[in-house]
Formats: sequence, C-alpha cells, structure tokens
Amino acid sequence: MSIQMEKYTAGFGLALIVTSLLNAVILLIKEMNASVMNAMKTALGHHWTTHGAIVIIVFFILGFVFSSMNFEEKWDSQKMLKFIVLATIIGGIIIAGFFLPNLKVAGSGIKY
Repeated sequence: MSIQMEKYTAGFGLALIVTSLLNAVILLIKEMNASVMNAMKTALGHHWTTHGAIVIIVFFILGFVFSSMNFEEKWDSQKMLKFIVLATIIGGIIIAGFFLPNLKVAGSGIKY
C-alpha cells in the first residue's frame, strides 16, 4: 500500500538515500588517499569525526533543499522505501567489498 508523503518526509528520505551512498564514497576516498585522510584528521581532530560531520551536514542541507522541490508529488512511500533499502545495501556492499580483503580472523593468524 503506497502512502503519499509530506514534503519533509520526501525531502529527508531522499537526503538519506544520497548520504547513505556518500558515506561509502567518502570512506573509499579517504582510505585510498593519504592526503585526504590527513586533511580529515587535521580538520576536526580525527578522520571519523570529520567524516561524520560531512555526512550529517550534507544530510540536513539536502533534506531542506529536497523538501522545497515538491518531491512529495512524485514519490510515494513504497518508492521511497525501495530506494532507501537499495542505497543502504549498495553502500554496505561498497564498504564491505573494500574492507573484506583486509579481514583477519582474530587469533587464527589467517588473513582472508
């Protein structure tokens, strides 16, 4: 059953989709580029703090921007849910795919 959304639900739902993917992209960039990692460490004291701040700021900015763009007229709850789940899965696969080759099983001495 599809339910029409109000403007802030649609706007911030779309912001969630974008920032979920952005989170994975930022992780890849900072982990593969030492100068980006160092800049993020310098900016707010730790790269994860800077990473989190960027994602949160982008989420709120995009949420308000998208809320003013009448997406509630084009998107219903079912469509939004499908895209949120898809973005979360894609982001998770990107992150897991990056870190999986470096996984070590604790105590076994085996590196996968």
